Amino acid sequence: MAIPLRERLLGRFARLTNQFRVWYQLPFLLAMPTLLGHRVNMREHNLSDTERDPALLKPLGGASPRDQRTADGSYNDLGCPWMGMGGARFGRNVPVADTFGEQPPDLYEPNPRRVSRDLLARRAFVPVPHLSVLIPAWLQFMVHDWLSHGGGDTAQPPHRLPLPPGDDWPPPDMTILRTLPDDRHSPADLGQPATYRNTETHWWDGSQIYGSDLEIQRAVRTDPATGQVRPDGKLHLDERGHLPVDATSDVPNQELAGVNGNWWIGLSVMHTLFAREHNAIVDRLRIDHPTADGEWLFQKARLVNAALIAKIHTVEWTPAMLNSPEGRFAMRGNFWGMLGEEYARAYGRLGSGEVLSGIPGSPTDHHTAPYAMTEEFTAVYRMHSLLPDEFSFRRHRDGTEIVRRDFREVTGGGVRELYAKVPYEDVLYSLATSRPGALVLHNYPQGLRRLHKKDDIFVDIASTDVLRDRERGVPRYCAFRRRLGMRVPKSFAELTSNPDWRRELAAVYKSVDDVDLLVGMHCEEAPPGFGFSDTAFRIFILMASRRLKSDRFFTADFTPETYTPTGFAWIADNSLRSVLERHVPQLRPHFANVRNVYFPWET
Repeated sequence: MAIPLRERLLGRFARLTNQFRVWYQLPFLLAMPTLLGHRVNMREHNLSDTERDPALLKPLGGASPRDQRTADGSYNDLGCPWMGMGGARFGRNVPVADTFGEQPPDLYEPNPRRVSRDLLARRAFVPVPHLSVLIPAWLQFMVHDWLSHGGGDTAQPPHRLPLPPGDDWPPPDMTILRTLPDDRHSPADLGQPATYRNTETHWWDGSQIYGSDLEIQRAVRTDPATGQVRPDGKLHLDERGHLPVDATSDVPNQELAGVNGNWWIGLSVMHTLFAREHNAIVDRLRIDHPTADGEWLFQKARLVNAALIAKIHTVEWTPAMLNSPEGRFAMRGNFWGMLGEEYARAYGRLGSGEVLSGIPGSPTDHHTAPYAMTEEFTAVYRMHSLLPDEFSFRRHRDGTEIVRRDFREVTGGGVRELYAKVPYEDVLYSLATSRPGALVLHNYPQGLRRLHKKDDIFVDIASTDVLRDRERGVPRYCAFRRRLGMRVPKSFAELTSNPDWRRELAAVYKSVDDVDLLVGMHCEEAPPGFGFSDTAFRIFILMASRRLKSDRFFTADFTPETYTPTGFAWIADNSLRSVLERHVPQLRPHFANVRNVYFPWET
């Protein structure tokens, strides 16, 4: 599709302003068209397709793919059924030729364990004062919807990292499983960089709740008492309104969900909340459609729930993370357009374009590559430093502490053990009144640097994060910024103004060009009000819009006919605030006066 003249002009404007100032150093009226121009340029130059033989994918399809999402994500694009389905390859935001994975010895230089220990490890907790722990809880809830590389490759020898002198990791070395390889290749792959496949659907379709295949989807709908899919279209919850136990898991008391890996209390809170919301949507749809069967109610409720989640992320979570006039306006504009919510609700869309009236309801457009989550997006969403190492769970009525737990104790089956002592509403209140960590050096949670997986197996997620980017061919920090058209630091002094960090970086890396992407993003000064780096934000400018713009259920089929008039109104009228009011009304006094419910609630 040809790029319209107005968008080309915005792209040229962004390239012009970029020669003189970074966008956030410009006045608001110049910063906004600059951001729009960056998106135009990235849509043209930063989308690369890796799916060279899509015939290898076998879409599930369905009897009625037009008005419902399929379990495996196929048939979102009716003319290209495999696009974005579970098992499709990750795309790239840099040219494919630049994505060959690093090989030894460069792959292990500097030692990822040393990077973890000397640069990332938390020394003292650095909080973000204006955000709550609902931020990382929601973040992982979203990531599990979008992407997973699956379990590690147990068929190949693992990566082995020698332990730096004085390291307290059990000898003789640290082992990290290799990323599960893409085992479906074609002649077109010869001489090309390695690719990896997404075990989840790429779409924003609530697959973390509903699963990415029919087997899991049926499991979350099944009543254990009968062993049958519930005939009412609802997700199964126990008598307390909690997620049931996953009978197939090797983790005792593990809760069941569409995606329940890396489980912790924040994930449980969000999954429980939106499983309840699904059931509330079913109840509302049944009023207007009393003769509809359970399958129809389930599929429509899924559509509505997924769209509401996408709206919440776009107009509530991300503006909390990008807490500046430009950040809030840009993200709300993605959904409502520059004319805003009030105009949209009063008059509807003005034309078909996305700038004035937002992406939902605009024409579908994949731009220069078939839709896919990307390895670069995966890399910039590594925000583990948001997690605290310790949690205080308190009564919402008087703030009295009930129990205190470290991170290990609120993972896996420990979640249900916690609920036995602390009611759901008090858990949610406690997370909403606690602070997350800042995305800076020396603030990576110790609980993730020695995470107990099972038996005597522990992993260092920080070392793994660093190694994964190198292994998967994600460019290091300077090369990454160069591929995005950003300015590149020429020295450690240009990377950070912190003199201690400069010395520490120089002790680990030979030059600034060697700095890993994760480390560089934790060093750079973020735009005012932002919870993450401008480097990460550039990928968000592109991919946050793309998740909506490529999905026909947010564009061409974002209509009352597809969602039902009731469902369509539900999306427009609701927010995370109203979801909380519906399912935990007793907590309303704590967030009623908070501008954004991801900000800390009143205690």
